[in-house]
Amino acid sequence: MAIVTVTFRRCLVNTAEAGSHETQICSRVFFDLKIEGQEFVDVYADVRADPEGDAPLGMTSPQGYEGPLNLQVFQGLVEFYYRHVTGGGPDGLGLVLQDWMIEQEMVVQFEV
Repeated sequence: MAIVTVTFRRCLVNTAEAGSHETQICSRVFFDLKIEGQEFVDVYADVRADPEGDAPLGMTSPQGYEGPLNLQVFQGLVEFYYRHVTGGGPDGLGLVLQDWMIEQEMVVQFEV
């Protein structure tokens, strides 16, 4: 089995680029992927959150990488990173802060 290293770099919170609108906060999480000697830089996934609930986040597959990936594990890690850097999620953020860039590095590894 291959080991994937994900280096989360930053999160652009509540951005129209990812689809934010009046009833949904959409953010973009940027990261680098390293797998089997190949490196993919500035890959991203869009994250969708209901600003009034604790429901699981919706998200896209990684944009900029099309290789093998354990999507369930990956999505759990993106959600963990997003909730960590935003202080738990969209609750309390409201729709006031737009295009709020949070830069915080986090490195994780998992098997594909």
